Amino acid sequence: MAIQISSRVPLNSSLLEVRGLSVNFETIDRSVEVLKDVSITIGKEEVVGIVGESGSGKSTLAQAIVGVLDIPPARITKGTILFDGKEIYPQRDNNYNFRGKGINMIFQEPLTSLNPVYSVHDQMEEAVNIGSPTKDKKEKEEIIRKSLNEVMIRDVDTVLSAYPHQLSGGMRQRVSIAMVLVQKPNLLILDEPTTGLDLIIQRKIINLIMNLKREVFSSILLITHDLAVAANMCDRIYVMYAGRTVESGKMADVLHSPLHPYTAMLRNSIPEGYSSSGELKVSSGSPPDLRHLPKGCAFNTRCPKAMDICKEKVPELKVRDGSREVACWLYD
Repeated sequence: MAIQISSRVPLNSSLLEVRGLSVNFETIDRSVEVLKDVSITIGKEEVVGIVGESGSGKSTLAQAIVGVLDIPPARITKGTILFDGKEIYPQRDNNYNFRGKGINMIFQEPLTSLNPVYSVHDQMEEAVNIGSPTKDKKEKEEIIRKSLNEVMIRDVDTVLSAYPHQLSGGMRQRVSIAMVLVQKPNLLILDEPTTGLDLIIQRKIINLIMNLKREVFSSILLITHDLAVAANMCDRIYVMYAGRTVESGKMADVLHSPLHPYTAMLRNSIPEGYSSSGELKVSSGSPPDLRHLPKGCAFNTRCPKAMDICKEKVPELKVRDGSREVACWLYD
C-alpha cells in the first residue's frame, strides 16, 4: 500500500492538553493500570493520531477525554485534561458543556452512540438542533438528508424511519458519522471510524471528514491501529504500547525514521502492494497481558534490540532532536 504524507502546517496554539493521565481498571482481585502517565497535545486546525495495537490504551484515552469511561470499573488515578484553555478534568465548571460543538466522538462500535429506542430521524434531528439551532424545520430536514447522502446512504427515507437494530453495522457506522458531522465540533475524536466499511466507502468517508475539517477549522484526534490511515490524515502522531507513549513526533519523521523498535515493527508490517516487495513482515509476538507485564520495558520480550537494562528498568519518555519524543534505552 503506497503511503503519502500530507504537507499541512498546523497552528501551534493548543486546543486540547492531556497531562500525566493514568487510568486503572478495578477487578475482583486486583487493580490493573491501563494508562500510565500519558500526555498529549492537539493544536488548533491540527490532526493528531494515536497508533498502537489492540490493548495499548488508545480507546481508553479517548473515552477519558470525552468523559464517558465506565466508573467503576475504570478509575482515573491522576492527570489533568484541558480543552480550549479550560480544565475539564478533574475540576470542571458544570455550566461548561464541552461536548457536542466542543468535543465530539465517533465510536468504534456505532451502537455505543445510537439510542436503540429512537428512530434514525429523531436522532439526526437532535444532532442538527445542536449544530444548527437557529435553522427552521425545513432547513434542518435538508441538512439531515444532505448529511446522509454525503456518507453514501442512498435510500434515505428507509434509513430515517429505521431503528439502529434494523440497520447493518456498516450502515449504523455511517449514520453515526453523519450525526457527528452535522454538529461541526471544534475537536472530532475518531475511534477506528471506518471499522466495518469496505475500502471504497472508507476512502470516501475519510475524504468527507478531511473536507469538513477544512470548512469548519476543527481539529481531529484519530485513534487507529492502521499506520497507513494515520499517514494519510495526520500532522503528528503518538505511538502507544501497553498503556504508555513510546514515541511521538511529526508524522513524516516518525514514519520514515522511527526511533522506537516498536514503531519500526508497525512500519514494517504495512503491505507495500508490489510483487517485488517480498514476504509481508508480520509483527513478532503478541501484546502483553496488562495484568502481568514483564519487568522493565514492556516491549522487551518482542524487541530485537533488547538489552539487559531493558529487562530491569522502564525507560522514561524523553525529548530527542527537538520535536521528537522516545522512551527507549537505545538513546539514553
